[in-house]
Amino acid sequence: MAFKLEQLEYQEKAIQSVVDVFKGQERNTFDNACHYGVRSNIGTLSQEEIQENIKEVISRNGIPEEMAQLSTDNDLCIEMETGTGKTLVYLKTIFELYKEYGFTKFIILVPSVPIREGVISTLKDFGDQLEEIYGFIPDYFEYDSDDLNRVRSFIEEQHPQIMIMTLQSFNKDDNILNREQREDLFNNIPYIEAIGKTQPFIIMDEPQEGMD
Repeated sequence: MAFKLEQLEYQEKAIQSVVDVFKGQERNTFDNACHYGVRSNIGTLSQEEIQENIKEVISRNGIPEEMAQLSTDNDLCIEMETGTGKTLVYLKTIFELYKEYGFTKFIILVPSVPIREGVISTLKDFGDQLEEIYGFIPDYFEYDSDDLNRVRSFIEEQHPQIMIMTLQSFNKDDNILNREQREDLFNNIPYIEAIGKTQPFIIMDEPQEGMD
């Protein structure tokens, strides 16, 4: 059975709201986003410019500032009702952020294996149609502690990357990503630090489920 991708107005509105948070951002390129083997998301907007963009977005969506609980943290809570297609919305947002600004590094953090499998299933079901719309498909994969070569590719590659992982992948000091004493470190630093240097967008799916 084939799934057909629909252009739903409320979903497109949600996607555009996130994209507009970075209005005025300089496009990431090989020259300005690659340093010492790491391809990063480089932000060129000041905190004040981002805040003004956020205020414009919430005003357009009829959300009072006091309700929005604005903060200078690099943290946005985006709420959607169950069954409205939030997984597809944040996946399409990834495509749009690359299309508009050249951002390439994205981590989808999920609270459980079933939700992780649901994300991968959505990418498989709609991948061909998304590629037809945008002209590309990101490299996506489940984090596997036995395959650090894939993590290395995430850090180094210029093509858009999506790493899907659970909290249990890195929330303990002895997790492989956190270990400082290994023969296969990334440029002599733990992989978690190298991942941090990519300045990834971290999309927390169902953050209320144990990720507070």
